[in-house]
Amino acid sequence: MNMNQTAQQSRNTRGGVSYVYVSYVTSNAGYIAVIDPTTDEIIKRITTGRNPTAMCLNPSGDKLYVADAYVPAVFVYSTETFNLIGEIPISGKNPAAIFVDPSGKKGYVINYGDSSVAIFHAITFKSLGTAYLYRTPLGFAGNENSPFLYLACNVLPPDPDSILIIATDTDTDTDTNIDIDTDTNNSVANFDIGTDQVCINDTPPNPLTVHPNGHTVVRLGNSGYLYFVNPNSNFISKETSLLDNTVSGVYLDNGMLFCTMREERDFLKLFKNLDIDKNGNITYDDFKEIPSYKGQDKIRTSLTQKYIGVTIKPYDSPLGGLQIYDVDHGTSRFVELASIGDLAFFSDSKAYVGGFNHVTPFDLATARPLTPIAIGTVRFRVKNVICGYSYQTP
Repeated sequence: MNMNQTAQQSRNTRGGVSYVYVSYVTSNAGYIAVIDPTTDEIIKRITTGRNPTAMCLNPSGDKLYVADAYVPAVFVYSTETFNLIGEIPISGKNPAAIFVDPSGKKGYVINYGDSSVAIFHAITFKSLGTAYLYRTPLGFAGNENSPFLYLACNVLPPDPDSILIIATDTDTDTDTNIDIDTDTNNSVANFDIGTDQVCINDTPPNPLTVHPNGHTVVRLGNSGYLYFVNPNSNFISKETSLLDNTVSGVYLDNGMLFCTMREERDFLKLFKNLDIDKNGNITYDDFKEIPSYKGQDKIRTSLTQKYIGVTIKPYDSPLGGLQIYDVDHGTSRFVELASIGDLAFFSDSKAYVGGFNHVTPFDLATARPLTPIAIGTVRFRVKNVICGYSYQTP
């Protein structure tokens, strides 16, 4: 199965069991809670840094990478033993997202505080340098069918947004002092696109997703763009009104593209096989709008892509919640929640939604919330929830 979107997950397994990882902070320390989804119990609490702001797994699922806001390092943990196995020094302020490329060889940390990207070797745990950009990085997307990574960026008006296409060059670990904007060994294209990305959170959602064919990249936003990216052809970008007012999205293996909308819109956009060819021709087989709710935030999909999940922030009502869309039957259900945060799917049967100081499991077949898992007291604050590898940063 080609895992090509935010929530597609290659399981980290231990004795046939995979885990849910929840980052949280107290007044002076950071932690990762490891939840066994068969019992919904916390089986381990990992002390990590002071303020873990982002975490991810590698494609094989045997390593957990954690970036910290106060400690200039990426902490690496074994998902077999939960022991610290590496500490990678990095530069950059306010890390907000971390990503390991589909080869599993290189990792990247997005730093919103100084518009930079720290790069490291994900196997040898060596720092490979920091790229300082003249724009604010938003998120990465990759695909096993493409030799490139894609980095969405915002810049200050009146300049347009841009996307950087990075040659991963994963066979070398000698990249130091990398400048993504000018080093042709690492940056093969720089497109000007769109207008400023609109989001409802302090940390913008990732506006990038990649078609399963590997050569079509979608940049969502007030104005949406499609890119044809092929190492043997010219890079082509084209604006399309089809994607206007979109925020984030996921491609499924069958070519379906689900897009969340600006906070005042109450529907999702669904395309079947939205694509662009080397001549700049944009095609799609079908398009429709799916009823949703104002305040759309996170979008994820389950292991075999049977369900789409969208978290809804409070907008017209004091409560938000979780929308669960059944892809096979085209039906949707919504459950209100007192607090709503990150979202992760464990399987096609269960999802986990972060709250303020707890995580709520969901039975997907019935759209029923199960007993919340208390992470700590009111002095604890849940940040991220992940389960499995992703080909996109959140």
